[in-house]
Amino acid sequence: MNNFDRNNKVTGVHWLKSPIKNISIKIRLKPHEGIKTLPKFETYKNDSNSTIQQVENIKIEEYEFQWQEKAFSLHEIQRYSDVHNCISENELTYHDLLEDTDYQPSKIFTYIHHDYHLPMPVNKIKKPTSGSDILNLNSCLEKLNLSEKVFREDTSSMAHLFRSEESIASDEKWTSMHVMYDNSEYNEDSQLLLKQETTLLSLYHNVSLNYLIVSPDVNSLDLNPYQLETGYEYAVDLDFERLDGEELLVLLKKLSTKWEKRHKQLLKFAMPPLGRRHYCVTLEILSATDFDFDNLYVEFHIKVPEELQCSDVLHGRTHISKSNTNYSEKYWNFGHLVELNLDGPLNIDPPPLKLFFEIISTDWWGRQRTEGYSYLALTPRPGRYSRQLSCSRPEELNHCEGEGRRFFVGGCHLIRDLEVLVQPQLQDANFKFTTTGNLFIRWSTIAQSPLPGFKPAPSQVSHSSALLRGAEAVLRQYRRARARLAEATRDFNVQETVFGSDDDD
Repeated sequence: MNNFDRNNKVTGVHWLKSPIKNISIKIRLKPHEGIKTLPKFETYKNDSNSTIQQVENIKIEEYEFQWQEKAFSLHEIQRYSDVHNCISENELTYHDLLEDTDYQPSKIFTYIHHDYHLPMPVNKIKKPTSGSDILNLNSCLEKLNLSEKVFREDTSSMAHLFRSEESIASDEKWTSMHVMYDNSEYNEDSQLLLKQETTLLSLYHNVSLNYLIVSPDVNSLDLNPYQLETGYEYAVDLDFERLDGEELLVLLKKLSTKWEKRHKQLLKFAMPPLGRRHYCVTLEILSATDFDFDNLYVEFHIKVPEELQCSDVLHGRTHISKSNTNYSEKYWNFGHLVELNLDGPLNIDPPPLKLFFEIISTDWWGRQRTEGYSYLALTPRPGRYSRQLSCSRPEELNHCEGEGRRFFVGGCHLIRDLEVLVQPQLQDANFKFTTTGNLFIRWSTIAQSPLPGFKPAPSQVSHSSALLRGAEAVLRQYRRARARLAEATRDFNVQETVFGSDDDD
């Protein structure tokens, strides 16, 4: 994509496929007077050899720079060599660099990004797409500010729907580099008399979209050289270095590793091992009603049967909830989520999980009272379910003493083993149960099994040993059946042979 400026110089945009540091910048410079001093036809006819030699003796100077490579002019060396002229940190860095290295001045020098020679571009260049209509549509959509309201009462203008180009360009990050020609005047002692310099090439790299603006663009010294007022002409050439085979292979491996890590973060699904079934249970503790005291929270205990394996936390509690006054009855909202990942054998239906809930109230004195217990036998059957659990609270047989202890110190824990809720006949005779409030829960279950014919991953080879042992057992049974069949048909084969001998006689 090229554009012409007022000086008939082409501005080019190059979309980069390799790192910007791999770009090599080449400037070829030659005097323009060599072409003007060509002799006339009569002179050329008389002394053609000398004329051709004169044209061939035109010297072409070549300068090559890497991205952000600093080259100093004569007046820069004189300035930065004196530490009293260096104020900024960048100037002090140049001073140390000149002190450590013997730099030769050059009439072709560079300004890098930290020199801030020229301002950055303010126009945002879009990446080309197929079709001008799509390009115009994308540019209009990106200018729309959808976060604001479309209609306002204070104005009828629609200008607020569009963002300015300055605000768009300010979000981008640019780096620049300039190649300069030193045309300054010096005296016999190389002291600067008049500072003059001309910009040969400007490079602007858009870090966000990874494209390079080249002004002027690449050209040819023989066909279309750029002219300088000082009597020189020059050409620009950019060498986008390519990666060799080994470097490209290393880069692809790094990209593959990075992609795998990113893929694992985005895709958490994993195929269950062979012979195993995976269960995903999502339990929601929704709300509670009809309890005596306020400021309730729920503690839950989950017991997993031996047939299932679970690495998640099986004990926890919800936040403290105050009663909602928008309802005629007391209502507490929790909305607590519990996720369980279970793993079990494929050929059997697992027994249910044991879920125990304890509803506890707190007061301003720091006392905590048990408001009720509830039990649920959750079978990991796929589907979505909801349940209203009725809660009951253990009370002491001496009602007056129990209520007094409950009021002053919050009561005492009469249930030491939650299995009493599963089998009430195991309860101690020192307390009884009283019905209190209700607890509302909801859960969803998903079961995942390996696909038939699924090839296990290397980490799943150990899980396939059970399947191989089963195949070996089937093969042994087949061998036994084949041996019994051979034993049963042996007499028949002998009798058939005897009958055959009679026919021959």
